[in-house]
Amino acid sequence: MVALTATLLLGGATATAQAEPTDPPTPAASCPYPSVCFVKDGKVVYEYDEVTPWQYLPDLLPAPLQVINTRHETIWIGDTKGGAQCILPESVFDKWLGAPLESVRIDDSTECGLL
Repeated sequence: MVALTATLLLGGATATAQAEPTDPPTPAASCPYPSVCFVKDGKVVYEYDEVTPWQYLPDLLPAPLQVINTRHETIWIGDTKGGAQCILPESVFDKWLGAPLESVRIDDSTECGLL
């Protein structure tokens, strides 16, 4: 576990405070290849496995959550404020804060570039 350390110097005295990071979301659930899985509270709530243009999720997904990309291509996720995030192939993205997710796009590309 990584701890963040801050040091404060006051009149020649040194005080060190350590802050532990918040616990990550429940560990990622199992997501079979070639799927993209949206995980909330340790359970897969949505799973996609085909290249698609932008499509809306059945329901909004608020943070915290995880997106697992088992594919060899990139995917994009979109939020309710118009933001988009690329997720690299074979990776897990932890979303802690921000607008709820509302859409997904599965590319046939290995790079993060929207066309």
